[in-house]
Amino acid sequence: KNMSTETEVLDQEVTPAALGAAWTVVSREALEEIFATEDIEERIRLTAKILGVKHYDDNPRSAVMTDFCYYSLMFCEENSFEHEQTSAFFAIMLEVFKSAVDEGMSKDDVFALFKGLVLKHSVDDASTGAVELFSLPTVKKITAYVSNTFFRYLDAFVYVFSTEQEVKTVVVELEVETPLAPPKLDEAIGGEVVMYG
Repeated sequence: KNMSTETEVLDQEVTPAALGAAWTVVSREALEEIFATEDIEERIRLTAKILGVKHYDDNPRSAVMTDFCYYSLMFCEENSFEHEQTSAFFAIMLEVFKSAVDEGMSKDDVFALFKGLVLKHSVDDASTGAVELFSLPTVKKITAYVSNTFFRYLDAFVYVFSTEQEVKTVVVELEVETPLAPPKLDEAIGGEVVMYG
């Protein structure tokens, strides 16, 4: 075999286009940084950074999306996904999540989107752009996880993102009596000492 042809083929196999949704949202470096830390708050902060979320603590919608994506990453870690699989799954779930909450797709349409994206990453077919990142057992794990988490709570996700919460600002004046400060000991007046006990 021609050595340059082998090198060209290897280069083609590792390009991002050849890995479907892998590396389109989260990089290998970002995944390694998340998985290298044990601190959950730091992992969530890093996930928010990937998503471009700047108001995790004070915006409930940002917190919901970030937590959803964080737990998708943890699912991948618990099931020993390779980084390419994790990156692709993250991108798939982010697209499905945004399609459901931003575009108001029906449950059936959201499921069809999910199914299509997972299928596109489960078979190798260059003519359709499909790439095999997920084996059949992995697809079964993914489907069970997404069915028991995302699709089970899809209505709640849609509600949070589609319903404006009424904000009431209430101002209440509150008077609190505070005792006077005790006199300094060096200004104390001598007197009889009483011992208790």
